[in-house]
Amino acid sequence: MHPSERVRFAVETARAVLEDRLDPGDAAAAMALQLDQVVPQLRSDRDSVTRSESESVATTLRLLGEQVNDHGSGLPDPSAHAEIARILGRMAQSLR
Repeated sequence: MHPSERVRFAVETARAVLEDRLDPGDAAAAMALQLDQVVPQLRSDRDSVTRSESESVATTLRLLGEQVNDHGSGLPDPSAHAEIARILGRMAQSLR
């Protein structure tokens, strides 16, 4: 499977948080459940695509994580946003 397909749920979830369509706490909880299942698969997926494709997906995840983190920075409790950003970063790191 292509890594971009594997992380589609995480990407769409993070975008929903950025667009205020999904509660950040709910999003963080859903992504945390998915994380342990997805990371080992991403590691094997990166072997089936070019390095450039893998880097592209990792860059998308990292940039999205930065956006989510920035989105939550002005809030009284940005912890859910920070958790989402951490999860996206961990997924990105597994593609390296």
